[in-house]
Amino acid sequence: MSLADYDIGAAFQAIEDELIASMIRNMDRHRAWEDDEGIQWSMWQAEQLKALEKYKLATQKKYSQQFKNINGQIGEVLYKARRDGNMQQEIQILNAIKNGFTGASKVTQGTAAEFFRLNDRKLEALTEATTNDMERAETAILRKANDEYRKAIYNAQVYANTGAGTYEKAVDMATKDMLSRGLACVEYANGARHTLADYADMAIRTASKRAYLQGEGEKRQEWGITTVIMVKRGNPCPKCLPFVGKVLIDDVWSGGKKSDGPYPLMSKAIAAGLYHPRCKDSHTTYFSGISTADDSWSKEELEAVGQANKQGVERQYAERQAEKYERLAKYSLDEDNKKQYKLKKREWDRKYEGDMFERIKSIFTKSDPELISIKESLEEGIQGNPNEGVKSALSKSLSRVGLKRWDKPNSRYDEVKKMVMVGYSADASTIAHELFHEMDEKLRISEGRKLLDALEHDSELLRKRAVPYGNDIKNMIQSLYPDEFEITELGNKVIKEEHRGLSDILHGLSYGEIDMGYGHRKPGYWDKPLNVEREAWAQIGRGLYQYNQKDLEMLKDLLPDTYEKVLNILKEVDM
Repeated sequence: MSLADYDIGAAFQAIEDELIASMIRNMDRHRAWEDDEGIQWSMWQAEQLKALEKYKLATQKKYSQQFKNINGQIGEVLYKARRDGNMQQEIQILNAIKNGFTGASKVTQGTAAEFFRLNDRKLEALTEATTNDMERAETAILRKANDEYRKAIYNAQVYANTGAGTYEKAVDMATKDMLSRGLACVEYANGARHTLADYADMAIRTASKRAYLQGEGEKRQEWGITTVIMVKRGNPCPKCLPFVGKVLIDDVWSGGKKSDGPYPLMSKAIAAGLYHPRCKDSHTTYFSGISTADDSWSKEELEAVGQANKQGVERQYAERQAEKYERLAKYSLDEDNKKQYKLKKREWDRKYEGDMFERIKSIFTKSDPELISIKESLEEGIQGNPNEGVKSALSKSLSRVGLKRWDKPNSRYDEVKKMVMVGYSADASTIAHELFHEMDEKLRISEGRKLLDALEHDSELLRKRAVPYGNDIKNMIQSLYPDEFEITELGNKVIKEEHRGLSDILHGLSYGEIDMGYGHRKPGYWDKPLNVEREAWAQIGRGLYQYNQKDLEMLKDLLPDTYEKVLNILKEVDM
């Protein structure tokens, strides 16, 4: 997994949880003193106000650096999304040319260079704007935490005077509103308030999608293509529905002009609501004479869209309610309150489980042209693989699972739904990687610790080989394979994308210390049991599917025992 998959929303959620937990710990630790005359609230308030000042200083010091580290990832996230869009679009255009499309012609080198300079400035502006927005939101959450703490200090006595009874119940009443909402520190234009984690998820996802679309547009500009078609999927956003299935001239990312054809402009569609925040719709290149446009909707299809959107709204509401009662159960001081909130959480968790299977089934059976194209490419790669064990294992795995598009850059295998959730930056090798995760889950390869000895032995070999290179494994690999590294636009030296599997394995073995450009960067990911073994299995599987000779050479050289063990498992077991 690359930088684009770094879960910034989860990092901010962890920070919000820590801010609330620290606040509640202070209230639990510094309890009000009670005598024959009752609880001495004035003394308690004075003590808590002192604790609040310490809390303000401590959180500012602790989280300022964390915020800086997170924000530093944004540029790489957006650069990677742009690069992925560029690469995927070139593959699509070349396939169309192979299938008979004649409307593409590359622009001159000088014109292409001018396109790239202009788009570099656009990406820099997007990165700067996104980072600035995040910094404002980060300041807001610390201020919000301080305000909520102060409010709880004064409200606890008010609730006690109205008959709360115990200290615990008074504090629970004083913090209930905050725990119900979370630290809702960001206010949108419509007045709605959101938590930092929710805002960050929206902002990074939106910016990453724009960067990806920019990368696609650059490649269309390079080939002189400006027409796109909105992908017709089963559950479009209500705002995007009027444009789904239509051909548009992309004057936003692909340099199109009104004179390019008898189609509406992308900019007009966006002004009317297309590509709103959290939008799940997407477009693909329209190749005249090859692509088919269909923007018609039957009455039944429109009813299904309306029902699906209604269910989506209800499901999101249920998720928010479950999160609300989870916070209340976790941070309330009174035991009766804790029990009550736990019951409420379970009720909301179960609310939509009854008909979940049918809803999932109906969603997963909708056609998606892009997904079909990726699957066809995957199947072609499987059938052309010279390793019979790899071919057989991947074919059987693919027959056991479904593929479903989701609006995230990364992909993952969902063990519960038996689905590969396909991100918008995925290619066939990504799905092959996720299918190896499915095999792992089915055969319990990692749970059986089948790769553990090999990984430990390879780690020791790497450490010994790195001694002449200053005990620096990354430096050793760069010295042994200098041609397999490249410099990013931000000046970072990273391994080429075809070796992202190797990069991720070494990132995991070193718990993040060996960073060659690709790796699971979600906080705490490598601390979870078995994740190193799971990713080693799936990443070597990706390499075997890709069958890139240089990549296989490096895997065999740097991880000989693990590579051999994976091959033996593929030979020995019936997938």
